[in-house]
Amino acid sequence: MSPRIVPSRFEEEPPLFEPRAECFQIGLVSHNLFQNKLLQAMLAAELGGAHQVAEVAIRDRAVIVERPSWDLVLWDGYGLNLEEMNVKLRLGDAPDPIEQAMALFNVDPDVGTAFERRVIERCIRGIFYLDEPLDRFIKGVKAILQGELWFSRKITSKILMDIHYRRAGIAAAEAMLTAREKEILIAIASGASNSSIAEECFISPNTVKTHLYNIYKKIGVKNRLEATLWVARYL
Repeated sequence: MSPRIVPSRFEEEPPLFEPRAECFQIGLVSHNLFQNKLLQAMLAAELGGAHQVAEVAIRDRAVIVERPSWDLVLWDGYGLNLEEMNVKLRLGDAPDPIEQAMALFNVDPDVGTAFERRVIERCIRGIFYLDEPLDRFIKGVKAILQGELWFSRKITSKILMDIHYRRAGIAAAEAMLTAREKEILIAIASGASNSSIAEECFISPNTVKTHLYNIYKKIGVKNRLEATLWVARYL
């Protein structure tokens, strides 16, 4: 009987996924240089040697892109909050974020849906959390390189429900509100006063109050703030 060959734990393991034939350019944005080196080695091993993974230069908290466009920029989202989104997720002279594929990694799992929604609004293609398993991270990177999005089921379900409610609200507004009432409601949401609405619509302030009473009753709100929130969600 021939001896059984036990592979050494130091032997190179096969990649989790078969690499594509194309050569992708992947950029890493993080101040953690040690982490960057590990990610570079891991992505190169898992995606194939033809893919190029390099660090993206950062100056004044803005990305400095030295080539016309990366196939994917992976941005370290550790500690990133809503207030920093518009500052740190600025591409400087890089292409528009809609064209430049970007994804966040190292994101706190408890960051909240408000942050995740803002990320999606910034046209970020995906989010990878701190507790993301390695195989899912590689699978997600590969999916984004294929032109897909990579978000959790919780986020996508929330967005789909919001779209559903928004469409329902628009349909309800079309059915319930007159053209004049919709005009006044939108003006209220923009911060206009009763007197300015009256002047703009060539009606009396008392008529504006009557319209507001009818509007509030139809959409189920009690004051200007609730009406503004209703407009933000449904119109």
